[in-house]
Amino acid sequence: MIRKIACAVACTLTLVSTSFAADSYPRTGAVLIGGAQDYWTASYQAAMAKLQVVVLSSYPGWGSGHGTSSELVTKQLKARNPNLKVFLYVQNAGQPNPVPTVWKGLGTKLDAQKWWLYQTWGSGTKVTGTGLGNVLNITNYTTRDSSGLRYNQWMARYLATNVGKAAPTADGLYTDCVFWRPRTNGDYNQDGRVDSANDPAVGSWVRQGYGVYVDELRAQLPGKLQIANAADWGQSNAVLDGLSGEFNGGVMEGIIGKSYSMENLTGGWALMMAQYRKTMAAMASPKLGLFMMAGSPTDYQGMRYGLGSASMDDGYFTFKNEATGYYGAVYFDEYGAKLGAATTGPQKSAWQAGVYRRDFQNGIILVNPKGNGARTVNLGGTFRKLKGTQAPSINNGALVTSVTLKDRDGIVLLRQ
Repeated sequence: MIRKIACAVACTLTLVSTSFAADSYPRTGAVLIGGAQDYWTASYQAAMAKLQVVVLSSYPGWGSGHGTSSELVTKQLKARNPNLKVFLYVQNAGQPNPVPTVWKGLGTKLDAQKWWLYQTWGSGTKVTGTGLGNVLNITNYTTRDSSGLRYNQWMARYLATNVGKAAPTADGLYTDCVFWRPRTNGDYNQDGRVDSANDPAVGSWVRQGYGVYVDELRAQLPGKLQIANAADWGQSNAVLDGLSGEFNGGVMEGIIGKSYSMENLTGGWALMMAQYRKTMAAMASPKLGLFMMAGSPTDYQGMRYGLGSASMDDGYFTFKNEATGYYGAVYFDEYGAKLGAATTGPQKSAWQAGVYRRDFQNGIILVNPKGNGARTVNLGGTFRKLKGTQAPSINNGALVTSVTLKDRDGIVLLRQ
């Protein structure tokens, strides 16, 4: 679950701005909400501008102490790369106690309306959640305020006003913690009894609540894209009514590289890719799915494997340096390969010897799944390896007609 709190129902058909051209491959992104958040520095901006999608921290008054703002930073980034898509971080799942003062009037409103999740309604005992502080009730059961708004509607308007409209050049908002079912027990329907987080009905209440929330965001920010934390949408038992088709993309946090990643289970690569495909299928156009890998930026084989896996579908490879967390835009030689558009669709079956291949206008990407063993494959033509400095034994610019891939490896090759 991505957090930066310390700094701070039915699906409706809605037209959004998708005027930008489909991104070329390899597709890359980054979630950069941690650390110093010094997006105003030239070096950080230059690194971010090499990517295609970034998620940045934002809150009322962000950057004022440095003579900048989310809007100014977004304009500066887009001046460097007009095709870069910038999303601003928000969340509505919980708040610390007390609510940070940068969120003007928020704590007072939440208390007055009793929009928190309580152990039992009327008890006054707020439910706490790991990394969330006090949990908020996103469902359609919360009481209405004097304007007739429930929490999910009011919060969407509050975030749209204080974050989205304050940075109109940004492409939209990224909402954290949009899980397909809740993580904590509480009185969600406010009937005086504790509801189990594992109850399918409770999961449906939460998902429908998020549907209302994102629909209100769209009404307040017409033409903007809305993406979410989609970390658990791909689970085999995930039920996605209320979420499917609502968000234009999402971050597949921990899909690879973490101890809990599905890739570590028996049949892991296939399970991970099924999770990936299920999540992508639940996204509305233009399906900005960020395939997030956690690891070391010097593990080039692991990175190639993650990039190769992400490239077998249409998501954006997003690398998180475990040493620095959500800070610092990591760049790899492979990111500079200008492969152009895909000429084959997402790959669901092996091409040769258990190795997967996807073709692009100017090259190909191969990935050898974990557990397949080292494999040598014939390419059916002559290709050129990339010329790079990070892994010169692999990216040496050589012409090749076949390549040998280690187990859990991948490679990017250019057409001649």
